[in-house]
Amino acid sequence: MNRTTLRQVTGPVGFLLIVLVCWFVAGMVADRMVQQELDAALRSQRQMSTSIVDNMAEVIASDLAMSRAIPATMAEMDVVQRALVQSQNYAANDAAAEPAMRAALLKDARMTAVSNFLHDAQGFSGLDQIWLVNANGICVASSNSINNPLAAERSFVGTDMRTRGYLTNALLGAFSEAYGVGRSSGEPGIFIAAPSYQDGLLVGVVVAKVGLARLRHWVAHAGTFVADESGVVIMAHNSALEGHALPDSRVTQMTRTDRMLVYHREAFPEIQIRVDANVRKQAPWVPEAVAGQLFGMTEQPVPSLYQSRGGLNSGLSAHLVDPLAAWPELLRNHKRDHLLVFLTLAGTVALAWVITVSYVRERRHHRATRDLAEQLQSANTLLSAEARHDALTGAVSRRYFLDLLRHEIERAHTSNEPLCMAIADLDHFKQINDRFGHAAGDRALEHFVDTCRAELRGADAIGRLGGEEFGLLLPATDLAGGHEVVERLRLRLKAMPSAKLPASVGLSVSIGITELSPDDLPERIMSRADMALYAAKSGGRDRTEALPPDDTAPPARTVANVW
Repeated sequence: MNRTTLRQVTGPVGFLLIVLVCWFVAGMVADRMVQQELDAALRSQRQMSTSIVDNMAEVIASDLAMSRAIPATMAEMDVVQRALVQSQNYAANDAAAEPAMRAALLKDARMTAVSNFLHDAQGFSGLDQIWLVNANGICVASSNSINNPLAAERSFVGTDMRTRGYLTNALLGAFSEAYGVGRSSGEPGIFIAAPSYQDGLLVGVVVAKVGLARLRHWVAHAGTFVADESGVVIMAHNSALEGHALPDSRVTQMTRTDRMLVYHREAFPEIQIRVDANVRKQAPWVPEAVAGQLFGMTEQPVPSLYQSRGGLNSGLSAHLVDPLAAWPELLRNHKRDHLLVFLTLAGTVALAWVITVSYVRERRHHRATRDLAEQLQSANTLLSAEARHDALTGAVSRRYFLDLLRHEIERAHTSNEPLCMAIADLDHFKQINDRFGHAAGDRALEHFVDTCRAELRGADAIGRLGGEEFGLLLPATDLAGGHEVVERLRLRLKAMPSAKLPASVGLSVSIGITELSPDDLPERIMSRADMALYAAKSGGRDRTEALPPDDTAPPARTVANVW
């Protein structure tokens, strides 16, 4: 890239074009990133929503099954069937006859006994009310017609109930279940009607009511609601939705009279549950297929997941409108990611431009920089080698020898193998330096290390502890074998003089050796080896002394701290 090209790229038009390209690419990357977050959020929340609505449907089906079982069982009981047969003479003539019929039934001892039975059954069944209707459609007994004359007067006893929707099919011999609002109480509930037969003939109906107040646990989770078979919301976590109708529900086709009979109301505002068209307007990065899975409601500005379950062995259906909890965060993340990716791309482009300019201007210096780097690497390699080895003799350094000693002690304890350590000291080394000079002393040290390398194994180690003192490590070697090795080393040093030293220089070495005990620490084994060396020097030098690991004799001299 020459200077003319650089000027063209860095001009105002070129700079603006680069910024636009970076912004466009950043948008694509941010879209992809937040789409993955949206997929994960939808997958997680959909699983939770499915679990909630399925559990809700199971609870509804279970509760209704238990509620159905009570009137169905009572319809087969002899006491109920006899009461219905005995009350067949009660029939409706006109509305004016109802008070007289109620009074007669309330005075009828047989019906009073049945009402007492129904009252007791209501107490343990969890139902709000139970009553019997004979084949003529007249209520002949009721669970709330005893113990209180005022309540008895307000009960259904003596009432013509043929116009009740939930009794229409039951009086024809079919089991019936429907939602409704009580005409006298004004309380909503589920009405269950079970036909009763005796000898194959329909004798009446057992009717039970379960108040919705007992069933509020159906909508314990936010966003849940229950609709009846006509599409009317009869129960909702948000009570403001109760009385609303689902889109295109059957209640819109009912007559005003039917609505008043069942619901005691005429108007049923429609719940707006439809695919949220604002999703793509608010977040164009949402794929159309995903946007089609998000629903909106007038009361909720956040797109939601909508699930429903029907077929609960009743006309009821369970619904859940679950707002997407992660939606506000996803919108924030998209803006943040767009900006961060743009800054990253812009920074990368700027960095690439700076690197390119620097390369054009400084390429003549690259070779010098490379040479300098190679020299630095060589120096580092040399420093590393010097840190591990003594520069004069090539033996390992004192610090590395001590680290190696610790490692070998741990390995010996773990593998239950013997380990020997020896300390060697060149005899009369100061006299060699004084008579022949320090150069001769250096040659003597080198000759000793060379002799050790020739005599010891590759797994053995020799380290310079200081001056003319050296440490020897003999792994997997007991004290007897170690003594033989260092003794051969001593004899070889004396028998094979160095050609680099004057002939009058007689080299000899004193060596102390010991073996590792099971509870030895590095300080203890090194101290025993030093004690053995002192014994060798005290015994006349040019000799080897071994100190067993269990030797407890006090040291003959004060041992310097070698650590």
